[in-house]
Amino acid sequence: MAPQADPEPLVEGDASEEAGPSAPPPRKAVYCGVCTFPPEYCEFASSTSKCKQWLADAHPDLFKKLYSEEALTQKMASLTTKQAEDLEKDAAKKEKKAEAKAEKERKALQSSRIVLTKMARTKKKATTSLYGLHLFSPPLPALKAVAKGLSSRLATGASVSKSTANPNVDEIIIQGDVAEDIRDMIINRQKPFETLPKEDAGGISASNIVVEEEKKKKPAAKEGEEAGAGND
Repeated sequence: MAPQADPEPLVEGDASEEAGPSAPPPRKAVYCGVCTFPPEYCEFASSTSKCKQWLADAHPDLFKKLYSEEALTQKMASLTTKQAEDLEKDAAKKEKKAEAKAEKERKALQSSRIVLTKMARTKKKATTSLYGLHLFSPPLPALKAVAKGLSSRLATGASVSKSTANPNVDEIIIQGDVAEDIRDMIINRQKPFETLPKEDAGGISASNIVVEEEKKKKPAAKEGEEAGAGND
């Protein structure tokens, strides 16, 4: 009996080789640039009209799919007249509330002050305190990063410490009389203040940056002087 021949090896691309199942391509998710929700859920956010405008500009095809007349008609068909009216009223109420909150925050920001205080330590040495940056966090980075940036720009020491006037808030202490230099840096939005909101965007203006000198405390009267003053 003749020996059987070995089977021929499969060659790459041979039709007899079974291909495995191919996975579907990954789906790229879209998130709203205003409320960060998926566009299908923007109606539950507090800025629906802004969300719709963003979607129309950024993803017109998806906007047409969600907000075309046909899509809205199909959506409303599943709701009663009262449900549709309640949904519209609720969306308008949320948006109005969000706009009022944003306007309140904008006005509060405009009325806020950044205070630069010159503090004499000896006849030849002085420090400058920078208070009020906590009102801008975010978009400002951490105060330690700002202090490091000031130290580099002004070639001097800078550190973060608790404010003496407001113990619950941090302030930056910079070595030297550099209040005017820092004021100019803030007004011109130079590093490390480049992320501060611009004045025309509701950010703080030059008139809201105050430079002042530390008020020196009057020395307490000695006990003997007080007694002498009482005998006069």
